[in-house]
Amino acid sequence: MFLKGIEIQGFKTFVDRVRLELGPGVTGIVGPNGSGKSNIVDAILWVLGEQSAKSLRGTRMDDVIFAGSARRRPVGMAEVTLYLDNSDASLPLDFQEVAITRRFFRSGEGEYYINKVPCRLKDIQELLLDTGSGRGGLAIVSQGRLEEILAARPEERRSVLEETAGIARYRLRKKEARQRLEAVEQDLTRLQDLIGELKDQLGPAAVEAARARRHQKLMALLNLVELILKSREMAESQNRLRRIRERWQALKSQEEELEAREEELAGRSRDIRERLARNQEARERSRVELQGLREQLVQVRGRLSLVDEKLAALARQRVEDREREGLLAREEEKLRAAAAELARQVETGREEMAALEQDLAAGRETREKLRAERDELAARLARLKEDLFQVAHERAGCHNELVRLEEKQAGMERVLEQKQRQLQELNNERERLEGLLRAGEEQLGEIEANLKALEGKKASLETELPLQEADLAAREKHLAGLKEQQRLLVARLKVLRQAQADYEGFGEGVRAILQARSRGEAACAGVLGVVVEKIEVPGELTRAIEVALGGAAQQVLVRTASEAERVIQFLKSRRHGRATILPLAWLEPRRWPNWAGWVLNEPGVVGVAAALVRSEAEIRPAVDYLLGQILVVADLRRALDLGERLRPPVRLVTLEGEVIQPRGPVTGGNTRQRAGFLQRRLEIQQGETELANLVARLNDARQQARKLASTLETGRQELRRVTEALIARRGELHNLLQRLSEYKDQLARLAEKTAVLGEELARSTTDSRELVTSRREREELLTRLEAREGELQGELTGCQEQLNACQQALAAVEQELAVNETRQQALAKAGEQLAARVEELARQKENWRRQQAELAARMTAAATATNELQENREKLAREEEWLAGAIQQAEEGLQRLDNDGSACSQQQEELARELEELRARKGKIAAHRQQEELNLARLETTLEGSRAELEERFGPGWQEVLQKPRRHLEKEAPRLRRVLQEKLAALGEVNPGAPRVYEGLRRRFEELEQQRQDLEEGRAALEQVIAEMEKLMARQLRATLTAVQEHFAALFRELFEGGEASLELTGSDNILEAGLEIIARPPGKKPQHLALLSGGEKALTAVAFIFALLKVKPSAFCIFDEVDTALDEANVERFARLLRQFASRTQFIVISHRQGTMAAADVLYGVTMMEQGVSRLVSVRLEQLPA
Repeated sequence: MFLKGIEIQGFKTFVDRVRLELGPGVTGIVGPNGSGKSNIVDAILWVLGEQSAKSLRGTRMDDVIFAGSARRRPVGMAEVTLYLDNSDASLPLDFQEVAITRRFFRSGEGEYYINKVPCRLKDIQELLLDTGSGRGGLAIVSQGRLEEILAARPEERRSVLEETAGIARYRLRKKEARQRLEAVEQDLTRLQDLIGELKDQLGPAAVEAARARRHQKLMALLNLVELILKSREMAESQNRLRRIRERWQALKSQEEELEAREEELAGRSRDIRERLARNQEARERSRVELQGLREQLVQVRGRLSLVDEKLAALARQRVEDREREGLLAREEEKLRAAAAELARQVETGREEMAALEQDLAAGRETREKLRAERDELAARLARLKEDLFQVAHERAGCHNELVRLEEKQAGMERVLEQKQRQLQELNNERERLEGLLRAGEEQLGEIEANLKALEGKKASLETELPLQEADLAAREKHLAGLKEQQRLLVARLKVLRQAQADYEGFGEGVRAILQARSRGEAACAGVLGVVVEKIEVPGELTRAIEVALGGAAQQVLVRTASEAERVIQFLKSRRHGRATILPLAWLEPRRWPNWAGWVLNEPGVVGVAAALVRSEAEIRPAVDYLLGQILVVADLRRALDLGERLRPPVRLVTLEGEVIQPRGPVTGGNTRQRAGFLQRRLEIQQGETELANLVARLNDARQQARKLASTLETGRQELRRVTEALIARRGELHNLLQRLSEYKDQLARLAEKTAVLGEELARSTTDSRELVTSRREREELLTRLEAREGELQGELTGCQEQLNACQQALAAVEQELAVNETRQQALAKAGEQLAARVEELARQKENWRRQQAELAARMTAAATATNELQENREKLAREEEWLAGAIQQAEEGLQRLDNDGSACSQQQEELARELEELRARKGKIAAHRQQEELNLARLETTLEGSRAELEERFGPGWQEVLQKPRRHLEKEAPRLRRVLQEKLAALGEVNPGAPRVYEGLRRRFEELEQQRQDLEEGRAALEQVIAEMEKLMARQLRATLTAVQEHFAALFRELFEGGEASLELTGSDNILEAGLEIIARPPGKKPQHLALLSGGEKALTAVAFIFALLKVKPSAFCIFDEVDTALDEANVERFARLLRQFASRTQFIVISHRQGTMAAADVLYGVTMMEQGVSRLVSVRLEQLPA
């Protein structure tokens, strides 16, 4: 296995995607400081799972993402991929190449991939475990890593040896086994406590269970006896109940038709409501989409406006550049004309100089001939002439020098004027930049204040929104609870109303009569109803009146005896069972006796039952007949007291339903009876009231939830707005900081230019002053020379008469020679000046060419930017047009939805009116049907109550129990009941659930015992596994230590060319806990610890230790990051030799500045930063270079 390549994008300075193609051998990475070489090492360390930002030379993890530069914007993601060659199957994956990828987003989210499949960091660590390429191995060795190994405690240094020994996997498994063992110990402790508690509970539970089983047997026998006794009482009632179930179908069929129609209308109403709801949702979505489209349109138009402004700015810049281009062209023409003129002047000067030299040669020859002819008499005159010539020559030279100085001074004054003008321009530019800088700093303060306010507002919203979301969730949960209550209550009311409509609990004969009346049969036309449905009872008296009526609640009311006869004949003819008929004309009302009037004033007396209920006047005789002599009392104690005092006794009923018969039995207790007609009617009334209150609460809760949801959505929109504003402000802040930085850089450059220009101006001023001084000196010298020339001329005038024509000719020749020499000197000076002007013109042409190149580059960049902006503007224009069309379509769709919603609402109103009318008709029919069934329910109530009592006490199979032959029990039942009651009293109170509790405790005890055994076996197995792993780890670590020590000593001697080195275990006899100490003795020194060695010796010792580890367990790849910094040239050569020696077994990637290390590389990658803040790669394969 080896590292095939590294792909980096967005990581630190590697903003663009780059890939390093790597192969076996040694790869070198070089580059200047700050170019980003070590960022490659950080990238590899990061992709291997490094979680510490400090180890990556940062403060936060998002520091690894490219943060932007003067030309580049920040990116939002960093990604690094390592490509590993797995052709030797070193990794447990069935792939020839394994790609490990890590991504990190600026939002804080991170991702890991193996071959583009998402995974966990733990999967990558386990994949590279014991390969030597993991984060804890020798895959990456930096100078800091060397110092870390050297400065580490011996126990920490042992971990490097463990990685080489390949026991990291075992140590991880041992740690996991140790954790499981601790968990098992904790579970065992808890189990022991539970088992102890169960043992304490099992004994008493067994005794209680035995008593409970005895009690159950006695109770079963007593229940059987009581069942037999009770069945005798129920025999007649059961015969009557078999014949009273089938007489009410006619009325119900009409009601069923109405219910079908109601269901149909309700279904249509539901469909319309659902359609309305869908319409409302669609309208809401359309509004949201329309709002989003409008916001996008505003954004696109804003971006379009920004692009237009940039295009206008570029157009202005293009005009300025064209004007500048014209100016440079005109300047070019001037320079060319000046160059041509100078060339012509130079050529003319050369021709004049050649002709003058020929004339001078001829004149000198003539002068020599004339001088030969002079006699001795002319000697004095010759000397005078010679003196005169010398003076004239000096005067001419001085005059020429004076002319040159004047020209030079004029040029110097022009230079001074130009430099002063440039200095003034630089000062003006500095003042402008300082003004911009001050304005930018003021704007920076405003933006920072605005940012602070926005961040405060965002923090406030981020704090408030979770609270509002929690409040809304609680409101919605409360609303769901109310809806559930409403559903249950509606269902309960529906069941109760159905039971009332079906006359549930009424006898078969009563129901048949009421059904026949509803069908309009003549035999039952005179039926007024049953007693219970014709009276109204206060809620608190419902139970008492139902008990007082008993079976009479189902008695059928008719007006005359003949109608009663027809009803009886109807039952006989149809075989519908029996019923009790109350002819109102025959009934003799039963009044409360006058002699017992005193009772009504007694404490606890509620009143006579007949006086406590309300009814129609026609029905009143039946009420008085049935309830006129029944007294309702508050509780049983007062009823018993009154029963003893009343003579003759009367029937008493309590509010709880106890009954005291006149000098007879007392009936009471707690039975789970079915609700009677009156009780159901009371429950329906209470349920309707509760339903109305619940609907009101539900509407209020919905309104509050909507209001809170609206507030929450407003808060979210505000948070989005604040976040967008914050991002925009941060962008403005970033741009402003960049501009301020540019202003400061420009000011610094201006300051440098100003300083240089000031120095040049000072030098030019000094030169100008020196020129003035030289000119004055030359003028004084010229005055003196002219005076001397006058003196010599006077002397020559006295001798002129003695000179012959030869003298005159000689004088003429001399004068001509003097003129020609003077002219020769003037031409030489003029040539020098022309050469200086040619050089100056060359510099001006070079400056012009540079300005022209800069202008062309700027115009090219402006044209490119203009084209990009034009394309962007066309895209934005198309997007604007599309958004406008989309908005129009959305508005049309919303209008269609509004129209559809209005139509649905109108249909819903029409259906509601029809449904209301139908329900009104159904209510009338249901009321009539209920009235009919009430006449039958009275008789069935008593019988049903008895049956419910039997089912409550003996279960639903009590009839099957009676069918078994038990004649001996039937005969002895009264006596057996008494005996059994005595035995149960002697047994006392027992816990019926004791056997079940005991059985549960016993099963729980057995389960816990089995769990304890399993845990003890598991603990023993884990301890054995840990012991075996420790033996294996110690054996491998000791073998590795021996091998590493041997190689370390040999490599130390090779690197130091002598000396000794060893590895020693310290601190513990257990090798897995001992420390590792490095002892080194360089040549000529005593053995000593690392701390006493020099920096170079430490580094070389660490290198020997690293290579010894690699020799024992070669790593797939190893990265050395400037580990040779502390080595001298000789040691660098030794280090490079080791690299080449180990390169056949380990792939090396070396980052270095040292030539010796670079020379050992097969491939060199150069890291450059041609663009500020952005690193780039350049590669060279050394074996391909010419020797």
